[in-house]
Amino acid sequence: MQIINLNRDWYVYKRDDAFSMVTAIPADAVNTDLPYDALFHDEQKEYSLNGGRTGYFDSGVYYYHKKIVFGEEYIGKRMILKAEGLFSKSFVYVNGSLSASGSFGYISTVCDITPYVKYGSENTILIICKTDAFSSRWYSGSGVLRPVYLYVGEDVYTEIDSLKVKCEYVNEEGAGIRIRADLRNERPEAKSVSAEIVIEDETETVLMESFPLRINKTYHLDRRFFVRNVHLYDENDPHLYTVKLRVGNDETIIRTGFRYETFDAVHGLCINGKTVKLRGACIHHDEGILGGIALKEFEYYRVSLLKEAGFNAIRSAHNHPSQELLEVCDELGVYVLDEVCDMWTKMKGFGDYAQYFQTDWKNAVDTMVNEDYNHPCVVGYSTGNEISDINTEKGFETAHDLYERIHGKDDTRFVTNGINGAFAAGDEIIDIAVDLTGMDRSVFESGDVNKFMGLMASRMTDIVNHPVVTKVVERMDSAVDVQGYNYMTARYEKDAETYKNRIMLGTETYPKQIAENWRIISKTPACIGDFTWTGWDYMGELSAPYPALNNTSGDLDRFGFRRPVSYYREIVYGLRKQPYVCVRPYEMFGKPREFGPWKFTDATETWTLDCEEGTMVTVEVYSSDDTVELEVNGVSQGVKEVKDCYALFDIPYQKGILKAHSASGSFDLMTADRKKAEIVREDHAYGDYVFSKVYLMDENQKTLPADGETCACEREGYEIIAAASERTVHDHGFANQTIELYGQGGLVIYRKNQ
Repeated sequence: MQIINLNRDWYVYKRDDAFSMVTAIPADAVNTDLPYDALFHDEQKEYSLNGGRTGYFDSGVYYYHKKIVFGEEYIGKRMILKAEGLFSKSFVYVNGSLSASGSFGYISTVCDITPYVKYGSENTILIICKTDAFSSRWYSGSGVLRPVYLYVGEDVYTEIDSLKVKCEYVNEEGAGIRIRADLRNERPEAKSVSAEIVIEDETETVLMESFPLRINKTYHLDRRFFVRNVHLYDENDPHLYTVKLRVGNDETIIRTGFRYETFDAVHGLCINGKTVKLRGACIHHDEGILGGIALKEFEYYRVSLLKEAGFNAIRSAHNHPSQELLEVCDELGVYVLDEVCDMWTKMKGFGDYAQYFQTDWKNAVDTMVNEDYNHPCVVGYSTGNEISDINTEKGFETAHDLYERIHGKDDTRFVTNGINGAFAAGDEIIDIAVDLTGMDRSVFESGDVNKFMGLMASRMTDIVNHPVVTKVVERMDSAVDVQGYNYMTARYEKDAETYKNRIMLGTETYPKQIAENWRIISKTPACIGDFTWTGWDYMGELSAPYPALNNTSGDLDRFGFRRPVSYYREIVYGLRKQPYVCVRPYEMFGKPREFGPWKFTDATETWTLDCEEGTMVTVEVYSSDDTVELEVNGVSQGVKEVKDCYALFDIPYQKGILKAHSASGSFDLMTADRKKAEIVREDHAYGDYVFSKVYLMDENQKTLPADGETCACEREGYEIIAAASERTVHDHGFANQTIELYGQGGLVIYRKNQ
């Protein structure tokens, strides 16, 4: 089908009165391109009803209005509108007529607008997005968050997302490829057409075959081919082919990679016959200072940095990822664990998807699998995250329904579910609490969540190994291919021994446990990988007061700067031989360091401290070697044994050079002269966009923490889309002309003038 980009020139505005004239565009409407997060450009409120869970943003009803003329050349053609993400309750009107509605913002809304189109004159497309209070437990955004396209079909055409390409087997000669598609004939009589399938490499056509078809109303195409000397796809060689299906005058084009996947408890996860351990990062869908939108260029920036930091996989927490993200992961060679949703029938917020799940889940699953089938980066599907209803009879029934629905549409990938032992226990968590503490049931039946949180903090290992949790996990064995363990490292080795055919995956893990996790995963074939919470900072899910916006648990911050935990993880993975050094805040010397399980350290990569020489400081050294030596200005501060790639030194601060030595190399930090430091711009260009990281660097090419230095953001030939640093306050977005730099620095996002 012909695909027309409809993302340019929309008017966006907010309505507080549903009875007002929906056809009138108010004077304060914003003229913009899609995707556009209307909530992000609204007001962040100190007394938001949603509070920190959504970053102090309230909810609203947002209108997206577009005028478009369809010429007479469209007469007789099928016209299908596809909006890839309308958050969260949405309605699509064409010339005043309701064409479609949706309940879940993370899947596409597809509607046939042919009956409502006026040819040769102006048409009005109106999309209304309604986001209720407590619709999400993190910042979701609201409005048209992903692109919108118009698909125009001839009288005979291929149905949207029905073309599927499968690599069935591989041998020394090539690969067996199966191609399927659903064809449709809009004419009242059967029609004979010529069909053609073409597979193209970057430099040549590797397959071309034509054949006749006779199509009545529908026709299911199912053909098998053999491609010689096939170039297989994997993370180190993300080779893509172009597949074209031409039926009559209609053409459908996709890009995909040929690979095959197997999984079992003896060999683990294998891609093209080679064992792969998933070094994974959980990420939310929001794009930091751009809000909740899906911009492909930003995903290039983000995924490139995550891969450079040592990750080879991401988990789309906790929703169906955007096509923009998947296309980038295809091209960069980063595997994806594709997740359906965060809740089933039990709410996590009083306005969330649970109220629609029972009637909508089949549509959500079908849309996810149909859209993502041809993406070679996708290695698995998760049916849910920390679902508390799996410990009910209806919950287990639902788990099986989801599993069977996914495998009925795609049997080439594994299916998992992110099980949190405490959540999985459901109402029986009280039994666990009583069993582990010996306290009376009334203590926990009061509903005081703090009682449970305290228990989870001190007895998590006992909770996840409790017979109640074991029973739930055992029952889930038949509803997944791979058991997904959220924070249940304590089960890996025992379960590998007890359940000989169980495959396990750390679907969510604490950053502080990566050394222990990876040691077990590396030696246990049945454990196929680890996904840390979290790889990249995200918005919402906060305990910090207003105007906090960003959850700072990521290995990388929202601007793309790596935190010390990122280098630690890289060393644990065995990808970095050189040691790494960072320094804790001198004000906290000798004080307990406890900031929750999702933050690894508050140390920073600097030896430029605002304290007197002789002040005692703690230095963290990460190394893969058995011992490491630390020195200041050439004077040894001692040699320490390294345990779990980690060593601590308490030393007096002296200006100069701080250096760590190990058998594999050295790493040094140098005191910088702030007066001689300059602002440096590190540009990452993708298409019409430039992502410019701005930070301070001294005369020795060493970075140092910024402390309020002003950075002008203008750039000739470009418009500023967003600009912010650590302390930049949200003001209906981040459209700043200057920013003050703090911490590691900031980010300016530019787009070439149109």
